[in-house]
Amino acid sequence: MKALMLKYFILVIGIIIVLTVGCAPKEPMSVRMSRVVAAENIKLKEDLRQLDWEIKSLKETHQQQIEKLEKIIEEYKEKIRTWQEEARRNVRKQVEDVVDNVIARNSIMQKEIEALKEENKRLQKELNEQKKEPTSPDEL
Repeated sequence: MKALMLKYFILVIGIIIVLTVGCAPKEPMSVRMSRVVAAENIKLKEDLRQLDWEIKSLKETHQQQIEKLEKIIEEYKEKIRTWQEEARRNVRKQVEDVVDNVIARNSIMQKEIEALKEENKRLQKELNEQKKEPTSPDEL
């Protein structure tokens, strides 16, 4: 019987302990909300740090891309300047060639003009001489 009493006593003590543990004083709603908000804030801060890191990484990547593109643009600008200068030289050479050709032709034409003037004088002289000579029997 003592053993049975001891079992009941231990059972009652166990039930009291279980009921006592489950009956802890409840926290007010504002404390629970504060904990939820604090946990959310911690999570949001971590997300914000992650996003800041991603933004920094993207900025670095974009800056590198911009620098590469600026180098490419400078190379193309240099090529354009080179092509423009080459085009100017080619145009200048072509103009000089045309001018040289025109001057050479002009010189040739001047010589032809001089020759024609000489021939014209000679022919005028002959004409004048023919006018002075009697060609018809009536003139004799």
